[in-house]
Amino acid sequence: MSESISKTQYLQTILELSSGDETTKISNNQIAEHLNVTPSSVSNMLAKLQEAGEVDVVPYYGVTLTEPGRQTALRLIRSHRLIETFGATKLGLSISEAHFNADNLDHDADVEFVDALERFLDFPKYSPHGLLIPDANFNYEQEKLRTLREAKDLETVTLNSFTEDLELLQYVETVGLELGTTWTIKERLPFDGPLVLSDGSRDVQVTQHAADFIFIND
Repeated sequence: MSESISKTQYLQTILELSSGDETTKISNNQIAEHLNVTPSSVSNMLAKLQEAGEVDVVPYYGVTLTEPGRQTALRLIRSHRLIETFGATKLGLSISEAHFNADNLDHDADVEFVDALERFLDFPKYSPHGLLIPDANFNYEQEKLRTLREAKDLETVTLNSFTEDLELLQYVETVGLELGTTWTIKERLPFDGPLVLSDGSRDVQVTQHAADFIFIND
């Protein structure tokens, strides 16, 4: 992975974890967990991004994006999610396959291509895994949602969206979780074990870690 791609992925991650809220500070541990990197790697990259004027780091509190950093993140997210949508809706790819290929194309797509792709797709609002697509003016007001882990025992929930992570998308496909489906939290297994979900016909176990990146409707 080149350094330029790495930097933009960090910016994208900060924006996504904050749900677009410019005031929400994101911790190094949150970023490390999301990107599957070490906290020291996060610290090193945030130092570079701060020097470049793309993030503001407040020691012990977290990081926020500057306006230049936010614009870079929004451009990447818009490109990525439109390419994902094309792959899933027009090419018949699974969500994880569409995501994987978008990761390899989104950084090189110019504005004219992305705008043309949006028109071709008839201006979709959400990506195949339920995340908001910034419009051509980079408007982005992602609603704040609860995670699956935050659901109460015996609560019935509807799956709203999945975080943009290849392993997570492959995981939900493997266990058979789809957006818009409704599940009841039957129980939580001991020792920080998985959540047991039921749709009335079958049970599915979802790890606590995965549940942090699956969002539900209130």
